[in-house]
Amino acid sequence: MQKTLAKAFTIKGIGLHSGKEFTAVVSPAPENTGIQFRRDDVRHCEYTRITPYNVSSTQLATTIDCGGLPISTIEHFAGAFYGLGLDNAYVSVSGTEVPILDGSAKEIMEHIEKAGLKEQKAPRKVLKVTRPVSIEYEGKTVEIEPYDSFQITFELDYPHPVIGRQVFTYDYDEKTFHKEIGIARTFGFKREVEALWSMGLAKGGSLANAIVIDDKEGVLNPEGLRAPDEFVRHKILDMFGDLSLIGYRLQGRIKASKSGHQVNNVFARTLLEATNSYVIEDMQEKTECRQENKAENMSFNPFTASPAANPA
Repeated sequence: MQKTLAKAFTIKGIGLHSGKEFTAVVSPAPENTGIQFRRDDVRHCEYTRITPYNVSSTQLATTIDCGGLPISTIEHFAGAFYGLGLDNAYVSVSGTEVPILDGSAKEIMEHIEKAGLKEQKAPRKVLKVTRPVSIEYEGKTVEIEPYDSFQITFELDYPHPVIGRQVFTYDYDEKTFHKEIGIARTFGFKREVEALWSMGLAKGGSLANAIVIDDKEGVLNPEGLRAPDEFVRHKILDMFGDLSLIGYRLQGRIKASKSGHQVNNVFARTLLEATNSYVIEDMQEKTECRQENKAENMSFNPFTASPAANPA
């Protein structure tokens, strides 16, 4: 059955792009509402349900259009909502972006778990893949095929000693999402961050909200990594967030290579438009209960080379 929050919660923090402080209030919503955002710094701004079609930018993050107004960096919130099984919620944001927090979904998940979830009367709807669907763009690929639950296999492969090649397979389960995927942080190279700063971008980026890698010194964060393959796990978190905009629970096996926000969004649209490749059904709860997570850690793995084309 669908779920919403048992009570509202508030999160405050700086925005990745502007470096300014923002507040996000997440509140319960009726069944069949989905996830809806609005800007509360603008009068008469109504809630807008997130879909792949109101994504207005995928540069450095996923940005949605809410009545002509942008709200940026929503992917970690959306990923946490899907991952923990929150189907219906209102999110009211005090400005142009949600807080980046520590660069993962950790704090968002903690707030959801503290607030609690309340079961509603309407059944969840699942998009059940019946035929393969795939896209390819500039060497980046995403494909989905029929499967008895929801699985993502993601591959990263970069010629950098801190990165190497990583492959991680995650069989989705609400009970494991927090520790397996949700705590993985975003990441980038020091030289890329400095280049963004010089262009007036990523003003809020720091070691407090991202894994930063130096070409010579490696990971600069004094606490190190939360997992040796934290990088590829974060890419799966991003994919959960971006694909959650489809608006249904998913049943299928995804294989993705080097995908980022842009390709994730194109894939979400492509899948929705491939109407002969899936059916929409009332969800049987057992669809989410498979677990067989495994990693191929061929060294290490962080982030993308081009922040505009394939951001973490």
